[in-house]
Amino acid sequence: MVHRSADDCYTDVVSETALARMRPEKRAALIDAAAREFASRTFEEASLNRIISTCGMSKSSFYHVVDSKDDLFALVVADLAAAAGRFWTPPAPETFSDAFWDRARSVWEDVARTWPESPELTRLWHIVYANPDSPAVRELAGRVEEWVRAMLTVGRKVEAIDAECPLELQTLTVFSLLRTFDEWALTLMENDNAAVDSEEVSVHQFRLLTRLLQV
Repeated sequence: MVHRSADDCYTDVVSETALARMRPEKRAALIDAAAREFASRTFEEASLNRIISTCGMSKSSFYHVVDSKDDLFALVVADLAAAAGRFWTPPAPETFSDAFWDRARSVWEDVARTWPESPELTRLWHIVYANPDSPAVRELAGRVEEWVRAMLTVGRKVEAIDAECPLELQTLTVFSLLRTFDEWALTLMENDNAAVDSEEVSVHQFRLLTRLLQV
């Protein structure tokens, strides 16, 4: 068991209270500056000095509301994930029980159509793939993987997915493939590859998934 001193607890309370009391525009400026920095560099390369300078804060003001670079990174990931969740929320796995593949195709098409329109999701993608070993990113990835596993479990129960293949192997395969799809999409966006038909790419991706999983 880890024992924390009264000073540690006091620091947490001060930071949480000070952050909550920040004016919305100041908080938004801090999150935006930090998100831009973390999205363009790895965590180790990201500079707190650049972030503080960009959002127009003094160092003393910054450390009054955020304790460390790690805490700021976790705050940015949580804020972007919450914003992205307001834009698009993954459906409950139970909703796939009827006409599994029709439902899966509909969700896939919805994602392909709406996600590129969300700047929060795009920035979150960059941060996630630039910093895969961050605790905050691993926690977020864990939630996604848990949803994938639950969705696959439903598909196996309704005999839409090959139940002879181990569930954990299927989960790892799908999760890894989704990461690959996202990384490729980010590469295309960065290269401004107008020649690529995103809808056609989405169709190929979904077909690849179905070939891997169907009975």
